Amino acid sequence: MSEQLFWVGAYTATMEGLGTGIGLARIGDDGAFESLGTAVETSSPSFLAAGVDGTVYSTDEGNGRIEAFRPGAGHTLVPLGGQEVSGSSPCHLSVAGDRLYASNYGDGSIDVFPLASDGSVEPRVQTLRGTGSGPHPAQDGPHAHATLVTGDTVLSTDLGADRVHRYTRVDGRLVRAGSAEFPAGTGPRDLLRTANGRILLLGELSGEIFVLDEEAGIVVSSPSVVDWVDGDHAAALAVDDRGGFVYTGLRGSNRLVVVGGDDLSPVDALPTGGDWPRHLCLVGDLLYVANQLSSTVTSFRVDRLTGIPHQIGSPEPVPSPTYLLPFAG
Repeated sequence: MSEQLFWVGAYTATMEGLGTGIGLARIGDDGAFESLGTAVETSSPSFLAAGVDGTVYSTDEGNGRIEAFRPGAGHTLVPLGGQEVSGSSPCHLSVAGDRLYASNYGDGSIDVFPLASDGSVEPRVQTLRGTGSGPHPAQDGPHAHATLVTGDTVLSTDLGADRVHRYTRVDGRLVRAGSAEFPAGTGPRDLLRTANGRILLLGELSGEIFVLDEEAGIVVSSPSVVDWVDGDHAAALAVDDRGGFVYTGLRGSNRLVVVGGDDLSPVDALPTGGDWPRHLCLVGDLLYVANQLSSTVTSFRVDRLTGIPHQIGSPEPVPSPTYLLPFAG
């Protein structure tokens, strides 16, 4: 049986982080997260995405690039090269077929890159621009944050403009087919399609979770927590394999939030055991929280009936973790 391993994205010195590149980790015998060191040295791989045949793609948020890596001997990663993005601060990647979509937080643009047969990234073929702003200080302009690809449709969140844009593929290029507007100050951040086909959206600045229809319209929404703390920034979505519970992190109050999967009602909020929960990763009944500012990953075992996570041991030291990408070793 294959061992469950993880690639670990991190901030490096270029983004005031302590990491040296993409890390390697495993699940220990008790279910706790165990760091195994650095798989490849690279600049600020803050977000990771999986491609075919084990290829790994990363943002270089500090230098405005995306990079590609292929698996090497002994669970190392070998650089395949990369490409510059059109804007600044790339923060999210989606891979679908022979295309890679990069969201550039700094100027709100989305870049489209072809992928070669060996997994390397070819020069970008299209850039989709964003416009607008919002009432929150973090909404000084458009800030693209994530994409979700479903067939010939691409949804894109704009945290700065409180919108989710919908694009369709026409003659090989993306054309904007519509934009859904969200309440002022929502800060649309993360998108996730669940196993039962529902589309979830997280509002970073309001802490709300939304269920969207295929055109990004709101089906239902709910606060993720009953006692939202002013200054919190919500980050990351995870859902169990039955869709019974949804999880997110609150940076600031440093809480792990549990939400009912059916009606999105708040269930519980508990300490993450670290500072600034940037990403969550759920593997079966094990939930891992990457605490960026405390340089730790906290391990939890989830009660399948109640959805409540229970911490396993002490947080594992991991330099400035920002993303956890599971793969089979």
